[in-house]
Amino acid sequence: MSIHTSGSCPSDLTAFVADHFPERNIRPDAPIVQSWYRSVMQHRLDPHGIGEKHVLTASELREHQRLHQDYLSIASQGVTGLAKRVVPAGFAVLLSDEHGVTLDTRLPLQYDVYTQAGLIVGACWDESTVGTNGIGTALASRQAMTIHHQEHFLVSNFRLSCSVAPIYDAQNILRGCLNATCLNSAGPKETQYLTLQLVVMYARMIENASFRQRYRDRMTLSVKSHDDISDLANEQLLALDEQGRIIGANHAAFVSYQQERQIDLLGSRIDQLLPASVDELLSQSNGGARSLNLRTLQGDAPVGVSLRIPALQPQTRPRTAPAGNSEHPDLQRLGGSDSRLQEGVRRLRKVLDKDIPILITGETGTGKEAFARAIHQASARARGPFVALNCAAIPESLIESELFGYRGGSFTGANKKGMKGKLELANGGTLFLDEIGDMPAHLQTRLLRVLAEREIFSLGAETPVPLDVQVVSATHQNLAQMIASKAFREDLFYRLNGMPLALPALRERSDRDVLIDSLLSRHGQFQLTAAARQRLLDHPWPGNIRQLSSCLRYAAALAEDGRIDVDCLPAELQHLSLNTEEPANISAGKLAGRLENDEARHLHAALREHRWNISAVADAFGVARSTLYRKMKKYGIVQPNELF
Repeated sequence: MSIHTSGSCPSDLTAFVADHFPERNIRPDAPIVQSWYRSVMQHRLDPHGIGEKHVLTASELREHQRLHQDYLSIASQGVTGLAKRVVPAGFAVLLSDEHGVTLDTRLPLQYDVYTQAGLIVGACWDESTVGTNGIGTALASRQAMTIHHQEHFLVSNFRLSCSVAPIYDAQNILRGCLNATCLNSAGPKETQYLTLQLVVMYARMIENASFRQRYRDRMTLSVKSHDDISDLANEQLLALDEQGRIIGANHAAFVSYQQERQIDLLGSRIDQLLPASVDELLSQSNGGARSLNLRTLQGDAPVGVSLRIPALQPQTRPRTAPAGNSEHPDLQRLGGSDSRLQEGVRRLRKVLDKDIPILITGETGTGKEAFARAIHQASARARGPFVALNCAAIPESLIESELFGYRGGSFTGANKKGMKGKLELANGGTLFLDEIGDMPAHLQTRLLRVLAEREIFSLGAETPVPLDVQVVSATHQNLAQMIASKAFREDLFYRLNGMPLALPALRERSDRDVLIDSLLSRHGQFQLTAAARQRLLDHPWPGNIRQLSSCLRYAAALAEDGRIDVDCLPAELQHLSLNTEEPANISAGKLAGRLENDEARHLHAALREHRWNISAVADAFGVARSTLYRKMKKYGIVQPNELF
């Protein structure tokens, strides 16, 4: 039986519906029927099955959220924005990852009925698990849609009406989706149309915010059709490297150029899309001061083009900017006045431009990516691309194509033009392999061969591409232990570990006092009281510099007359310092006694106020989610999710 992917429902699928779902008095669209077909024939599910809830354990969820920390921190603003508009009307808002696992939720006040329906953090809504549903089917079909009542595969989910939109990153990789779900809505599917439009709009906002955050130090272009000037979903965003090549884009741009016009977007020069080079765009726009009206080279109607030049850089072509004028801190600044780091920086300068791979190790939040960027900026490759790949954030099934790329027609569903991998995109510049310890074993072998032979064979390619990159890797894991347990290749370790750079934890640095003043100065002129400074110096900082920076930003926001006292600091610094040495498994029955502590009572009240949304409470306190999890563990505070 052939399965069509577009157009009206063909007769063979109509027969399939009549045979398997005769009791459903609806005429579903083709994507719904195709999902039903997958649910029955591929996933072997029973529509009348119990539909057991698949929920991550607390430890699995914490690790899952840690791996998606950057995605969560940016997307949470869009989740909150959508929630303000639909939660009062009885909708639950959910954010999922690319596997259908819910990472964040906003629920109505009467949230019990929603949690009983499985609308909780940690729940898995993958189509292979629960059949046709909003999150799972939107991810499988890669399109925005509403799954209404009987369109769900499982009868137990008939009361749900879900409007969902996928979310893509700046490399056009699916990161997850945004979902607004209501229960027992009385109207037909058409009543959810405006809800779906809101969801799509906020999904695009999340994509665009992620794009701007990722390329905040790059020249970016905004391209809008004059006919769709107010349509956020159609705004195209492009990021350029110093040679005017496209290194990232939002999903609207990928749809416009790759899907509709069959143009391989990443790696293309901007003058292959618009009738102007980077220099001409800068000149005509007066350094980005005014918008331009241009026609695309594909002969479309005129479009409005706006340039954004990175802050702290002169209004000229980025490649001419002085090295010391970069938004990113340089090696000297990162080294601070800590003797251990200064020695590391001294050694780094000696190996620059000598084709020696660098391996950066250190706890989460110690600044591994900042050092990688600083190494790139200090090298002779500074005018080349800096390409980062987080080996822990990309599904194992996608890492190979992300790293090595593929040629057109190499497999079903592949882009006709193919796709360049990170290795090829980084040619002439620096490739940063973050969380290298999480790279799958079979790809470790391929990467080792590439580094040894200095050439890339993309999937489906007949000839290799020469490789000229500086490789910088980073991990928070103990690779020596992974090698001993056969989880990491020893020969790859020696290939990557040309020069090791171990970043000390913040609690181990001798220049904490100076670092506090340096980070605080980014927010203006503030004076720390002696008591507040001592709290900052004594804190163990499990989240390291990232956590300290967040804490100081929070304190600066609360300061009055430029003075930061203890009461301006997050709650965790106002009370007892963190101590996670107590037993982890404290029963919920002991919670009442534990809550005699002011800090525990304050934390529990905040969690209840935010309906156990960890991201919202972390934002309110100005701390990392990992910190909240440790404190919940300390006081035996158990999330309602863990009861399922």
